[in-house]
Amino acid sequence: MSPIANQITMTVAKLAGTNAVLVSEDVVEILHSYQGDFDDLGIGYLITRNYGERANEAVNELMSHLIITIIIIALMLVFALGWRESLIVTFSVPAILAVTLFTAWVTGQTMNRITLFALLLSLGLLVDAAIIVIENIHRHLHREGVEDKEMSELLIEATDEIGAPTNIATLAIILTMVPMAFVGGMMGSFMKPIPYNVPVALIASLFVAYIFTPYLSLKLLKKPEHKHPNTTKEEEK
Repeated sequence: MSPIANQITMTVAKLAGTNAVLVSEDVVEILHSYQGDFDDLGIGYLITRNYGERANEAVNELMSHLIITIIIIALMLVFALGWRESLIVTFSVPAILAVTLFTAWVTGQTMNRITLFALLLSLGLLVDAAIIVIENIHRHLHREGVEDKEMSELLIEATDEIGAPTNIATLAIILTMVPMAFVGGMMGSFMKPIPYNVPVALIASLFVAYIFTPYLSLKLLKKPEHKHPNTTKEEEK
């Protein structure tokens, strides 16, 4: 019978605020650098849990869901409104996430699984305001008498028209997340990124919808040419 081998379990913990992916990669690299010494001493090791890999998988999952969401929204808007309107809404999603992640970085928050879950949770809500704004702009551009108004005037009018109901709807969603911030104990610490990041993402979606979307509409959209009802066939020729 072979002798019973001694086993040691070693846990490497990262400091708060450090990147788990980079820390885990450094630890694995150090182990590989001593592989020759381990072989000479007859020592083997087995990595039973790598939090860095799990964190990296969570980030990849977020990116894949983000891409899928953008593609689905883009295809739906292409058939509903047009490819230009679809392009504008598609650009709004990365802009909203950039504002959200920048805000999290400024406030000292770190990316973890719960933070990523909060962003995944808000992905479906981020484009609501942008879709509402672009749909109303599309409707105003195809109304009669549009040729008598300036493009900038139409964009301001269309955006302002849906401002109040969009603000109230977004505020209602934010208020459903706020109570999570007052949960105490271990569950409160676990859920804290959700009431912090989801409201920030929704507020960022409003700013992007009211500023970014009308600006891109001014650059990409054009007023359709409406024929005057009294125009005769000879005049059209």
